[in-house]
Amino acid sequence: MNFYVRYFDNEIKDKQDNPTSGIILCLDKKDTIVKYSVLDDNKNLFASKYQVYLPTKKELALEIKKQKAEFNEKESN
Repeated sequence: MNFYVRYFDNEIKDKQDNPTSGIILCLDKKDTIVKYSVLDDNKNLFASKYQVYLPTKKELALEIKKQKAEFNEKESN
């Protein structure tokens, strides 16, 4: 994922665009896979458990908030 985000930033993204984010969707979210998929130096890469249905916008926004809070909590420890 880091490769794709860096490629997009260097080759496609315009200067006025917001920072590039990458999302890794997985059937199971295992800490080891997340550790090596989401590099420490890029705070815009995220990994989360895959769902078999499409969530509503409200559900997705709540899940993003939850995941960010968990991530920030781990970073502060």
